[in-house]
Amino acid sequence: MRRINIITIFVFLSFAAYADTLMDSTLSNEPKLTNQYAGIKLDGTVNPIIAEHIVSSIEKANNRNAKFIVIKMDTPGGLMTSMREIIKAILSSKVPVVVYAFPKGAQAASAGGYIMLAAHVAAMAPGTEIGAMHPVSPFMDFGKKDEKGKQETGVMEKKVLNDTVAYARSLAQKRNRNIQWTEDAVKSAISSTYLEAKKLGVIDLIAEDMADLLKKLNGRTVNVDGHSIVFHTTGIKEYEYEMDLKQKFLNYFADPQLVFILFIIALVGIGMEVKNPGMIFPGALGGIALFLFLMAMRILPINIFGLVLILLAITLFILELNFVSYGLLTIGGIISFVLGSMILFDSPLPGMSIPVPSIIGAAIFLLLFFFVLIRSILAVHRGKVSTGMEGLIGETGTAIVDFNKAGKILIHGEYWNAESDEEIKKNDQVTVVASNGMLLTVKRKKE
Repeated sequence: MRRINIITIFVFLSFAAYADTLMDSTLSNEPKLTNQYAGIKLDGTVNPIIAEHIVSSIEKANNRNAKFIVIKMDTPGGLMTSMREIIKAILSSKVPVVVYAFPKGAQAASAGGYIMLAAHVAAMAPGTEIGAMHPVSPFMDFGKKDEKGKQETGVMEKKVLNDTVAYARSLAQKRNRNIQWTEDAVKSAISSTYLEAKKLGVIDLIAEDMADLLKKLNGRTVNVDGHSIVFHTTGIKEYEYEMDLKQKFLNYFADPQLVFILFIIALVGIGMEVKNPGMIFPGALGGIALFLFLMAMRILPINIFGLVLILLAITLFILELNFVSYGLLTIGGIISFVLGSMILFDSPLPGMSIPVPSIIGAAIFLLLFFFVLIRSILAVHRGKVSTGMEGLIGETGTAIVDFNKAGKILIHGEYWNAESDEEIKKNDQVTVVASNGMLLTVKRKKE
């Protein structure tokens, strides 16, 4: 059976590899795009899956000679590494890239601001905003001030801040955008509305929708690697690059809040199964959640110190159930859990952290779980056994014959073999003190 399983897995992996090769060859042989532009969506946090999709889509659009590329963006931010991969693909593109904050009410915050700066043409829909590009880290204090109220930062803070400022400045200089606004967006985390961004020279266009954007792009000239390219959008059609099923599945689990919930479910489910074996469902649910969490760890940058702090909090909660600490272990567990949850995902840009309400809700859930459910389970395990042979100990029965060493008694409507060191008379009330197999040890009940 084991050999069959190994062969099955080998065949499956070989088929998957062949399918990938076939897919790549098919894509390389795709026909050129005739009077079409490439449409790509960046919806949600900037993570490795999103970056892979956008980078590969830009490469395909270049290979198929798309007229231009439009990235429709709505993001609160994300990972610096993934953001840089997208920007490198935009800067390397031989086809003009238009980044459009869309739909109305969308945001180009944090990592989205950097991506907007890198675009050949930056556009925003009404009701959108851009900015808040300041780096963040739970281990760094960028807002620390000295006694005179001036900004005071350590070496690491200066290093991270200066690096992100220089990177943003280089993008603004490359595309002739407002350098002072760019510095303020990184250093002071300022944000601007679509009207303010247009007035300050941060973006190029304001468009109501895609039709309006295409109309305003028509006849516009941009410089791509020293070559002037003119947009011709009359009668042009969109060819949208969508995520495949694998990317959609992985991207769904690239949400920090969802991954955090999966981790809590894994802890609770496996903990219940270990404490009370045989329940099956909690253990199965916890195992699936743990598998998905481990899979997400390959996508998102999990901070090992945050993980250790959460596990420490669980340990302290368990110890509180077994030792009298007058709440000290619980308080320590809560502090450890909150700190661990805040630094669980290591990202220098906003958009990849767990919301505080989610952390508080998870902490309350764990407290209720440990101090209500687990405590009740422990009480049952520590309570007196009321079934089987052990459940008869302490119960009262009646002797049905006279006996000195061995005889029979009636208890719970059943006849049992009994033994006693005392002389027992018929109809005497006896108390069960021990059991050995099907033999009960009794003594005369005192009046």
